[in-house]
Amino acid sequence: MNQHMQIPGMYSMRTLVLLVLLLCSSALKSMGEENDRKHSQDSVRIDRIEMKQNWMTWDLIIRHELGFKAGQRISFGQIDTAMQKIWNIGNFASVDYALREVEGDTVMTIMALDAVKFFPLIGIDHSSRDDYSYQLGISDGNFLGSNSQMSFSWVSQPLGTSWKFRLGLPRQLLYKNMTLGFRFSSGHQVRRYLERQFIYDAGGKVESVEYIPLMLAPLDHVEISANIGNPWHRDFSYRFSPDLGISYRKYDSRLELLAGEEYDPELVMDSFHHQFLSIGVSESVGMINQKRRRLDGYLIHAGYGASIGLGPETRSHQNLHLGAQYHNTLTDLLQLSAWFRTGYTTAPDPYKFIGGSGDVLGLRMGEIHGKASYSAYLGAHFTWIDRTWLAVENAYFMNWGSGHDRYFELYTRKPFMAVGSSFVFQVPAAPFLIARLTFMYAGPGTEWYKFQF
Repeated sequence: MNQHMQIPGMYSMRTLVLLVLLLCSSALKSMGEENDRKHSQDSVRIDRIEMKQNWMTWDLIIRHELGFKAGQRISFGQIDTAMQKIWNIGNFASVDYALREVEGDTVMTIMALDAVKFFPLIGIDHSSRDDYSYQLGISDGNFLGSNSQMSFSWVSQPLGTSWKFRLGLPRQLLYKNMTLGFRFSSGHQVRRYLERQFIYDAGGKVESVEYIPLMLAPLDHVEISANIGNPWHRDFSYRFSPDLGISYRKYDSRLELLAGEEYDPELVMDSFHHQFLSIGVSESVGMINQKRRRLDGYLIHAGYGASIGLGPETRSHQNLHLGAQYHNTLTDLLQLSAWFRTGYTTAPDPYKFIGGSGDVLGLRMGEIHGKASYSAYLGAHFTWIDRTWLAVENAYFMNWGSGHDRYFELYTRKPFMAVGSSFVFQVPAAPFLIARLTFMYAGPGTEWYKFQF
C-alpha cells in the first residue's frame, strides 16, 4: 500500500502566509525604491576609472560589466546597476566603489575583492547509504582570471559512478553577448523506480517501511554536449535570444551492475543499445541578483528538447521543461524564496523523469518517477552573520512534489512533502569552503538529515 505523508491544514496555511509575505514585501520594496529615485537620477562625470583588489580577475572583465567608460557623465543609478552586475559575475567576496577629486578630475575606484575560485573538489552529500553523492576532482570558476569555468571530477552515487568534464567561456571574452559551454560525461549507473510501502502493526501504526523497486535499468553511458548562451537578462533588459544546445548520448545495458543485489528479474529492462542526437532550445526572462550571500529577483525559464534516435532500436522522444524562482531580500537579515519546476517527456523507460532528494528533501532517488513531474519550494532564509571570512545562514522551508505518467493527473494525487530547517556555514573569500546541514521530515521511513560539503 503506497501512502504519502499528510499534514492536515499545514500545506495550505503555510503557503498562504508565505505568499502574503511575499506580496507585502514587494510593495514595501517599491516604496523604498521610490524614495531613492531622486538620488539615483543625480549624475557625475567620470574622468578616470581605476581597479583595486582584483588580484586575479582581469580588468577588462569588470569594465565589460560597467556599461560606461571614462569621460562620460553617468547617474548614480547607473553606478548602482554597474556594481550589481559586477556582483553577479560571482567571483568576488566584496564589491564597492569610491569617487574622489584628483587635480580637477573625478576618479572612480572600483574595489572588487577576488574570492578564491580555484580549489579541489571534495564534495560530500550524504543522508544514508541509499542517498549520497561523493565527488573528487578540481574546479576553477575563474580560470587565469578570465572568468572562464573549468572542472574535472569523479562522482559516486548509489546509482553508479561517472567522470565529468566541463568548460565554460564567458560573454566578456566572446562576440557580443555569447557564452559557450562544453561538457563530457562517462560512467555507469542503475536507473530505478521505487515505491515506499508501509507495514502496519495490529494497532494500525506504521511498524516498518520498505522500498520496493518497480523498474531496473543497469547501463553504461557516454554524453558529449555543447551549448551557446545569450544572457541578455544580465543587462537588466530582455531581448529574445534563446540558448541553443546539442548533445550526443549513448547508453548500453550492463547486467553485471546488479551483481550482489536481490531483485525480481522481471523488473530488469531487456538488453539494449541506444544512441541519441539531442537538440534543445531554451529561454529565460528575469534576473536573480546576488547581494552578498543573499538573492533578490525573479527568473522564468522554459526549454524544449528533441532527442533523435540513431538506429532502429532507439525510439525518438521530446522533452519540455518549465521553471520559475522568486527571491525577495526584505532586509539584511531576511530573504524569502520560492521556486517551482515541472517537465514532461514522451520518452520510454528508462529515460522518464527520476527524482529524489534534489526535488523533495528526504526522498530516495527513484521515488519520484514518470513522464511528468513537478517540485516546489517555499522558504524563509535568515543571514545571521555576513562577513568576508564567515557567513552563517539558517532557513525554514516547505518542499513538495510528485511524478506521474499523465501530466494532468500529476496534481490530483497527494504530493510527497517535506518540512524542515537548514544551516549553512561559508567562507565568502573562499566560496568552496561551504557546509550545509539540513534536518527534514518527509514521512515515515524517509531520510531525516542531509549533510553537504
